Amino acid sequence: MNKYTHHHIERFYGKFINRSFDQDDTAMFIVLARDYTPKGSIFRELGDFLAHPDEKDRGLVISSFQDVIDFFDENTLKTFDGADLPKQRNSGIGVLDEVKDSLCAIFALVGIDHEIESRNELRFRDFVFCLIFLLGNFRLKMNGQLVQIQVKYGNGLSLSISYESANYDRHYLSFNLMLLCGVWPQCIPTDYKKDLSGYIVRRFSNGYLGAIPYELDAPSLNTDMQSFERGVVWPLNDYRF
Repeated sequence: MNKYTHHHIERFYGKFINRSFDQDDTAMFIVLARDYTPKGSIFRELGDFLAHPDEKDRGLVISSFQDVIDFFDENTLKTFDGADLPKQRNSGIGVLDEVKDSLCAIFALVGIDHEIESRNELRFRDFVFCLIFLLGNFRLKMNGQLVQIQVKYGNGLSLSISYESANYDRHYLSFNLMLLCGVWPQCIPTDYKKDLSGYIVRRFSNGYLGAIPYELDAPSLNTDMQSFERGVVWPLNDYRF
């Protein structure tokens, strides 16, 4: 590993422990660590997303849902009548325990022995929050169709797609690629979800992460979360399970 990458992984680890990182730190960490992770691993997949943001046509995400979308294309009307979809393959970026273990494995590459005991640890939830928004404006190419990845905020924060049937117009199959529960505890779990595509995550002076529209992301950004009008900053609350 070159010294620059080694330094930045150590630097990110310090921010991870102190909960001072934001989306840009997460992006740099993934890009630099990518080439030092095994092919087919989660962090190689995440790095590939950043390398091919407009049209990713292979990898863990697509392979884990391929059987599902193939079945949907061939059995669209049966699906809407209640037919059971094939089970998603148990791999991919949505398996948070695998993300957690892979993150620790990258720290180990620079001699840092750190165990994240639970996916509900606040610093790991911060990492997933950044990760979801980081991936939220990319596109997948599935069975020849470009599919926009979306970020939706409600009681949980989801990274999701809606795939249109190849055989029936305006017949969609929606599913989550990644889900972070308990983001907005005061929102009773319902179908309400705010579309936050086009937002970026920043760290505010109260220590919390919050997502803001790209157009507000300026070098002179006021980091006082309370100074913004309601509905401008969408925070990750410290929810303890």
